[in-house]
Amino acid sequence: MSTPRLRRHDLIWLDPGVDAGLFAALGQRGLARDWVQQGFPLVVARQSNEHAGKANQVALGFTLPSAPMRTRVMLRADRTAIIRHTRPLPLSETIQHAPAGWRAGLDSLRTLLERTGTEARVYGSLSSEIFTGMRYLDKASDLDLLLECGASTRLRELLAGLEDFSPEVPSIDGEVLSASGWAVAWRELASALRTGAPRQVLAKSDCEARLIAVDEFIQPILLPA
Repeated sequence: MSTPRLRRHDLIWLDPGVDAGLFAALGQRGLARDWVQQGFPLVVARQSNEHAGKANQVALGFTLPSAPMRTRVMLRADRTAIIRHTRPLPLSETIQHAPAGWRAGLDSLRTLLERTGTEARVYGSLSSEIFTGMRYLDKASDLDLLLECGASTRLRELLAGLEDFSPEVPSIDGEVLSASGWAVAWRELASALRTGAPRQVLAKSDCEARLIAVDEFIQPILLPA
């Protein structure tokens, strides 16, 4: 049986019968055990070059909404402990769970995404709050989106719309994900395309981060003339 591809921001559930503490650092073992035993998902992290070739292990993480600073817990889990795997939630499935003050803005955002042929998935605080029932969002929270773009995406229109949308609630953060598998922060990409000057942007894949030319990144995405 082939090993399923695990991508950054994907959600993973581990077998609660497995001691998840063994996958975490010594000081975080209790936190890891409690999280998994409650049936909460973990997020696939970027796999380091050191471990990228180890098909039997995967880097995962989760965040506890601890005050005044949140606690980030990292694990390197055996793939055999995975019992469920999904992509991040589509935006359409999260709107009903979002703060009431976000609803009008999210309706406008959804219209923009539909018009530009973009699939948006939610990660970060809103996703964590939905899955755990714990409080992650506050007045300063952003909405973190993975903007999946392909040949039918009207990228320039999407980025311009996001920039116009920014003053509304919520503030939109996140990445544009190309069909190549590379992702770039949407604000950085918008700035690069707006200036028109040859430049590089910081791109992330499932196992590395590096500077790449803007043209290389957008090549799989059809840009209208």
